[in-house]
Amino acid sequence: MRKAVSLVVIFFLMIAVSRSAVADDKADRAQQIIKQARAAMGGEKFASLKSLSATGTYRRSLGDREMAGDLEFEMLFPDKFLKTETLSPVPGMEVTRLDAVNGDRTWMDSKQSGGGGMVIMRRPGGDSPQAQAMQQQSINAEFARLLLGWLLTTQSAFPVEFSYLGEAEAPDGRADAIEVKGPNGFNARLFLDQKTHRPLMLSYQGRQPRMQFNQVGGAGSSHEEIEKRLKESEAAMAAAPDVEFQINFSDYREVDGIQFPHRLTRSVEGQVNEEWEIKKFKINPAIKPEKFEKK
Repeated sequence: MRKAVSLVVIFFLMIAVSRSAVADDKADRAQQIIKQARAAMGGEKFASLKSLSATGTYRRSLGDREMAGDLEFEMLFPDKFLKTETLSPVPGMEVTRLDAVNGDRTWMDSKQSGGGGMVIMRRPGGDSPQAQAMQQQSINAEFARLLLGWLLTTQSAFPVEFSYLGEAEAPDGRADAIEVKGPNGFNARLFLDQKTHRPLMLSYQGRQPRMQFNQVGGAGSSHEEIEKRLKESEAAMAAAPDVEFQINFSDYREVDGIQFPHRLTRSVEGQVNEEWEIKKFKINPAIKPEKFEKK
């Protein structure tokens, strides 16, 4: 009996070692591909990258609402990020939304100018501590996905692990598929073109995107009625299942020796719902750390 138990223990240890070796091989393969891709996209130029800014425009569909506006990204490496988005939810009014990562802290804010009423702009989940924690995780994850597509890395406070999944078919050839895992259940798949080694697409699972814009005053509903509808919508959103997102990277152009995709298209369950057109990237602009503190 003792010999049988020993054999069983040895058997399971062999399986564990075998699985560990396979995992190590996949991790090593993924790192080789990422290294190759970074060399193709910029090589030594990445080492001199201290800050980065990008400006452009976006178009977005949320249900039956279409909107467009301006985008600005400011990054101070290794761990500071600010996204500024402007839009006009109603004629004559401009709303500015800010999402920021400052080390291990995140914050969001919104500002309004013009118009005769007040706009309530709220993201799904509400204002509970749990909802705020989810929103913070969402900001960190968005920043990480953007950096993976642009620079094949993530912020220092959000480390990730790469694992090779295999080859995948792409419209223009074949791609290497890499799984990316990180904090708070972060999981994505990054697809790199085997010829150019540049990112083609990043896919992940997430909640159906939605944002509420409601105007108070004039002929609109009362504040209490709007709050009620917002809470009902947030409750329905919280119960919604996860869906598949895909971010496609295209229109690569060289900027000071680094290849950047100037067009990003996001699809939800195969339907395009957002497009970004980056007009200008700037390498190592002067950005002060104070810019990332919430005012």
